[in-house]
Amino acid sequence: MEKNESRRLFLKTLSLSLGALLVAPVIKFQQAWGALVDAKDPVAKALGYVAVAKDAKDRKDKTQECSKCQFYGDATGKAKSAKCQLITSGDVAGAGWCRSFSARAPAAPAKKKS
Repeated sequence: MEKNESRRLFLKTLSLSLGALLVAPVIKFQQAWGALVDAKDPVAKALGYVAVAKDAKDRKDKTQECSKCQFYGDATGKAKSAKCQLITSGDVAGAGWCRSFSARAPAAPAKKKS
């Protein structure tokens, strides 16, 4: 009887392990690809996030875009999309906007060597 139980345990463990191995690359691929935030995301909705800043009704300054925000993951501001520190469910569009926009501090000038 013990052989059957150990065999069943082995088969269950094997099937779970194989399932995890099949699913893991899909999850990694989605993270690496940088899937954009879904419009139905509750945090994005609460912040009034839009993928195109021109579509934002609350935007006061026309220069405000995610790529110029301090919470935008790409410090250069040149990436088309990047992680956001506030909306963590996916990447935000560089041309996007939300109510929590906070302008990035200007880059410090390069020091001259004497």
